[in-house]
Amino acid sequence: MAHLVLKEIEQENFSVDNLIENLSYKATDGRVSQTDFDPLILENIFRKTIDDLKIINDKTKQNIQVLEIECQKEKDICKDKILMLENSYKDSYDYLSVLDKRISNVSTTMSDMGSQLENLNRPRLNLFESHKTAKYFDKFMDGIDNSGVFADDSKLEQAAEVIYKLYILSNDLNDEKFLKANELVLKKYSEIEIKLFQKFHDAFYKNDRKEMKKYLNILSNFKNYQECVNEFIKNLQMAIKNSDDLFSEIIPLCAKTNEIINEVFLNNERIMEQFVKDLFLDRVQTHVSTNLEKYRETDLEKYLDTLYLFYNKTKRISKELSELMKISSESTFFNKLLNEVFQVHLKDYVNLEKINLQNKFRAHLDRFYEKIGHTKKTQSGFVSNLLSKQTSEIIDDRFLSHDVTTLCIDDAKKSINRSLLLCDANIQPKAIDDMYEIVCQNLCRDHLYYSLDLHINALSSVDFRQEINLHIFPFIKQMNDLMYLFEQFTNVSVIPPVMNSPYYQKIMNKLNQICTDLEIKIDNSLEKAFTVICNHIRHVLQSEQKKTDFKSENDEIFNQSTIACSKAIKVVENQVRKISNCLDGKNVNNALRELGIKFHRCIYDHLLKFEYNEQGAMAVIRDINEYRMCAKNFNCSVVDKLFTILYSLTNLLVVKPENLQEICSGDNLVIMSKETIESFVQLRSDYRNIKFQINRK
Repeated sequence: MAHLVLKEIEQENFSVDNLIENLSYKATDGRVSQTDFDPLILENIFRKTIDDLKIINDKTKQNIQVLEIECQKEKDICKDKILMLENSYKDSYDYLSVLDKRISNVSTTMSDMGSQLENLNRPRLNLFESHKTAKYFDKFMDGIDNSGVFADDSKLEQAAEVIYKLYILSNDLNDEKFLKANELVLKKYSEIEIKLFQKFHDAFYKNDRKEMKKYLNILSNFKNYQECVNEFIKNLQMAIKNSDDLFSEIIPLCAKTNEIINEVFLNNERIMEQFVKDLFLDRVQTHVSTNLEKYRETDLEKYLDTLYLFYNKTKRISKELSELMKISSESTFFNKLLNEVFQVHLKDYVNLEKINLQNKFRAHLDRFYEKIGHTKKTQSGFVSNLLSKQTSEIIDDRFLSHDVTTLCIDDAKKSINRSLLLCDANIQPKAIDDMYEIVCQNLCRDHLYYSLDLHINALSSVDFRQEINLHIFPFIKQMNDLMYLFEQFTNVSVIPPVMNSPYYQKIMNKLNQICTDLEIKIDNSLEKAFTVICNHIRHVLQSEQKKTDFKSENDEIFNQSTIACSKAIKVVENQVRKISNCLDGKNVNNALRELGIKFHRCIYDHLLKFEYNEQGAMAVIRDINEYRMCAKNFNCSVVDKLFTILYSLTNLLVVKPENLQEICSGDNLVIMSKETIESFVQLRSDYRNIKFQINRK
């Protein structure tokens, strides 16, 4: 049983409950639940198992003690080994330090010895080279310039070294006896330099970069070395074709050239900068000037577009080249190049931009007025003597053009965008302000103001006795749409670039002044339009309303309004419909309220012109009911109140005399003056027969 218990305990998923269950089952053969179950058997098994577990526990403790002793021994051994290794490491480190010092001393000694040997050997070498040079110079003194290395073309490199030394020596020998020799040296110097040039050119055309580098290093000691570099740069630039697409060829050429220069030249950065500088100031500048000058006198807009295009492309290329050449972002190299290439064209750019914008605006407006067959009668946007003159020309919404406004704003946007790229930062705000003034003058004052002044003048000459067809309301709607475009242009294109400059407030003042001026003009035009409408209503009422309408001798009762009332209402509804369709927001509410008040005054004054009998009073009440219904179109509580009071006043014409005092005390009439009430009572045909005196506390 003990080995079974030990096996159970050693399992990873050991459980005491499972152990007890297993022991119980094996001890009773699974008969624990039967009636003949003997608990003593189970007790014996449990006691036996407990004894086994105690034995196992004792053995386990003994094993643990043995293992702890062995571990302690191993620990002591490892500790001794570590101490030995530490001592060994310390000894090795000390030995290494001593060795390092010895090596350092030996190295210093060797370096000193090398320097001493070099110092001892240098005079010998110099003496040897001087002796060699003197021998060659002696030959030149004898008129012999083709001996030694000079006689063998395969020894061109050695000849170059010798002639360079002879050339330096000849510069120091100014005595006349050396004159002939010096001339021969100079001649040979030039010959060898030419040969080296030729060798370099041959290597260049063969793309033999190793040979190119070799001969460039030799030529670097010669006086015309820079000419060789210039020729090298010129030959590389010849790869660019004289095409209209010059800018697309620059980056590939520079990438290839940069690779060659890095491989061939020692001072590659300076040579690459020289290459780029020559490329910009020669090919790019020539290309720019040639293509711009042909447009300057003939097509200013094309000139400015091309200038913007070329400048933008050159700036983009400069950025790419800066990354290719790994030039610091703080460097001004490319900025200077850009200014040199375009300085001729940028010095008067702002003036040309303003002239072009002015010309474009004038052209748009001239074409527009020519298209509609109108001869402009203004100077600088103000109507001159126009209001005192009659004109047979029909003034309608043709005089305001959405297309012209859009074209002008688009042109102004292009000009501002160009100026943001082409202008110096310190003059940008002023340039934008100047261009904005051109927009305000030509678009707002010379077009919008002018069109509005024409309509105001036309209203003064409208014949209100004829059927009226006012164009001012759709015109105002179109004016509001165009002003929205103008304000959007100002806020999006003009304001952001000048936000942090003194010109911001100046431009905002101009915008506010334009809006204020137009608002005043629109209010003036609406006032005149309402006057024309009311005059026409008065004319309709005067010409259509008969005295017999309100003083009929016929006892027959009609349930319809008078002809004058119907026609007047038709005029009002037509104009209200136009106003509602053309104006919006507070504008339409204010306009309808103003017209409604004026319309009420027309009816009020009209009613005071007649005398009313009983039948006529009923007729006028029917008319007033129709007017009240018409007044609902104004959607204004003030107008509704006015016509409600007017209705109460007309009731004074129909009530019995004994009820007049009661009517006058009503809510609508109690606020009216005695004079107003009495003026209506006096319109009754029986007024002379009644004694009416309004009594108020």
